[in-house]
Amino acid sequence: AEWCRGTLPPGQLGWRKAREILDRVVQLAAEAMPLRSEPPRAVDVDIELGACRRLAGTVSPVYGAHLVSVTYSKLDGKHLLAAWIPLLALAAHMPGTEWSAVCIGRGKGRGGPRTAHLALPEVPAAELLKDLVAIYDAGRREPLPLPLKTSFAWADARHNGFDPVYAAGQRWRSGKYPGEDAQPAHVRAWGAGAALDDLMQPLRPGEEHPGENNRLGAYAARLWFPLLGSVQGG
Repeated sequence: AEWCRGTLPPGQLGWRKAREILDRVVQLAAEAMPLRSEPPRAVDVDIELGACRRLAGTVSPVYGAHLVSVTYSKLDGKHLLAAWIPLLALAAHMPGTEWSAVCIGRGKGRGGPRTAHLALPEVPAAELLKDLVAIYDAGRREPLPLPLKTSFAWADARHNGFDPVYAAGQRWRSGKYPGEDAQPAHVRAWGAGAALDDLMQPLRPGEEHPGENNRLGAYAARLWFPLLGSVQGG
């Protein structure tokens, strides 16, 4: 079917590419299957966040007390965040359970699967959810200087003692390949060819975060630091 669509090269070259993809998929599946040995179930959550705000919904699939996500993509911040928020919801709804999450994806280059384990945070999960809702509310009032890949690169570099400006700039600026500065939503919000400095605006009252002196850094720290502190492996 992929050959008919023209998404694979012709002849043996396409066959080798299909085999390469298949081998990677088998590795990912083999990594995930032992973690999904228990029957999947759905957990309904209903969490009081204060100020007349509630978080209600269903987290699924849950395997025992674990979330297990698998992607063919290279494991990145967006995959961790997609597991982190349901993990917080489970922890806030049923705080007596030792919840955890596992994210599986491709590693860098031609290496095998990369696995990241997310443990329960030290801070109460409901408090972290409240701050995520506050960021969500702020983002509904104006575009926030919080592009996904760029902010994750900033926070990851800061968390590991590297230069956050350099790391964030690598994800933001377009070069050989398009960066986040070329995405239509960011072009509309910040203008074509916006520099990273355009996101590093002065802090406003209530946005302060220890160690950060600009809005990009402060929002990146609020969103990503609790998650990065919970990652084990990967």
